[in-house]
Amino acid sequence: MLKKRMRYLSRYQDIITALYHYGFGQIVRDLGLLDRRKKGSKNKAKKDSDLSVAKRIRLLLEELGPTFIKMGQLASTRADLFPQHVLSELEELQDNVPSFSYEEAKIILEEELNAPIDQLFHSFNPEPLAAASIGQVHQAELPTGESVVVKIRRPNIGHIIETDLAIIEDLLELAEERIAWVKRFRLIDLFHEFASALKEEINYKNEAKYAERIKRQANNTHHMYTPVIYSAYSSIKVLTMSYVDGTKITEATYEKGFDQELVAERFATGMFEQIFVNGFFHGDPHPGNIFVTKNNDIILIDFGMVGRLSDDMRHSLALLVQGLKSRHTDRVMDALFSMNIVHEQVNRDRLRDDLDHLRLKYYNVPMSEISIAEAVQDLFAVANDHDCLIPPDLTMLGKALLAIESIVSTMAPNVAIIDIVEPFGKMLIKERYDPRRFAKKVQNEVSDSFHTLRLLPKDVSKTLEDVRKGKLRVSVSIKEMKDLIKKVDRISNKLAFSVVLLSFSIIMAGVIIGGSLTAEPTILLQIPAIEIGLTITSLMFLWIIWAIFRSGRF
Repeated sequence: MLKKRMRYLSRYQDIITALYHYGFGQIVRDLGLLDRRKKGSKNKAKKDSDLSVAKRIRLLLEELGPTFIKMGQLASTRADLFPQHVLSELEELQDNVPSFSYEEAKIILEEELNAPIDQLFHSFNPEPLAAASIGQVHQAELPTGESVVVKIRRPNIGHIIETDLAIIEDLLELAEERIAWVKRFRLIDLFHEFASALKEEINYKNEAKYAERIKRQANNTHHMYTPVIYSAYSSIKVLTMSYVDGTKITEATYEKGFDQELVAERFATGMFEQIFVNGFFHGDPHPGNIFVTKNNDIILIDFGMVGRLSDDMRHSLALLVQGLKSRHTDRVMDALFSMNIVHEQVNRDRLRDDLDHLRLKYYNVPMSEISIAEAVQDLFAVANDHDCLIPPDLTMLGKALLAIESIVSTMAPNVAIIDIVEPFGKMLIKERYDPRRFAKKVQNEVSDSFHTLRLLPKDVSKTLEDVRKGKLRVSVSIKEMKDLIKKVDRISNKLAFSVVLLSFSIIMAGVIIGGSLTAEPTILLQIPAIEIGLTITSLMFLWIIWAIFRSGRF
């Protein structure tokens, strides 16, 4: 940790100073890093009493640059973790960064594609169409005549992100040690999730792969398309795709010759097919990433963020939709458990009460007026109240549903989103109970069982080898050890009780039998040792009974 701080000292100071500057000085004090601020920052501290905490968070992230902006944009998808007023500000995050020079863009292009720019393109516009924190886009024409856009990653952005992520991880680890609420909110786990997504997003090969996959899926979807990816002109830092000649979806109005209702229906149908049929969908369908052609067809761009849903997750969604539609609390609970949202330690009675309360919210509301996105977000909020972690792809789904509903309600207020999604829900429910799916599942489980059996002799042999070498270790927690000792105590006490009781019974039986066999007193019965023995045995019996019951381990 200390090595990181020395290595990135200047950047550490920038981050700590910015935290103090935007009114988060208490956090800096709690971390013990107040003396790490840059000199003179005390006089720069803003009097931000007129700004909300959410707005100050947004301004802080924008000032700290690309890594923090992207982290904030990813955080804006987590309605299960952050309050709505914070999410609203995070959604307003802007990449206020200047474009980099044509000379730098040319160097990156030629290094990545291993050829002079004049050979690569028939023409290349030195002025970027748009610039963002990760890269910028230029329009160009290939030697074969196709009009394309070329996305070029910002110089040195990989090193900048790597540095910032190392510092953020360091600060969060320090915060977990010194600030109680940080550990309670599991911020370090959330950071690792976001960091992984960010590293994936800045690799343009991933975006090209995702675009190609959605393009293949779209072959079955009428009126929704993706740009053509030119692999020969793409790499980790460069992405070349066909130029999209279209109108931003929210600007495709009746006045401009578009059929708004048709556009809204085609967009929603295409997105729901990605989600419910294919289980692989565009994770950021905001208006800037959706264009409409003159034929009212939909074109999606920018595939840096995608969501994935397994078959089991899709069928659990069908169960969830079914439970919501029928307002059946137990079905909704079953769906939450099958999605692995709810952990086994949850208080089921309290969870059912909260879901019942949520059900009453929608009780008298017609299905056509229910917002699926809002209902899903409400469910996530209930799960969060019970300390349940929402899988990242489900939060991505919630974000996508909100965007879809927002666009549809803007374009065609009279179109009920439930009417578009209902056929997909029915299809999933039918698929869920399809005998062929059940047979395939059984076949897979049998195959897995055979595989396990095949490896069993090898695993047993390895375990025995470990035993012979003394390598086998058994891990027992303190709690488990206490329980074990308690059980052993109970068993031993019961055994002692039984032995004493048996001895006492044998002696008493001997005395009774001996007395009954003869009418005359025998020498044995005249010996006072019998009475003494009986007295001692009785006292021992009573003492053991008292000791056992006193220990509470009977």
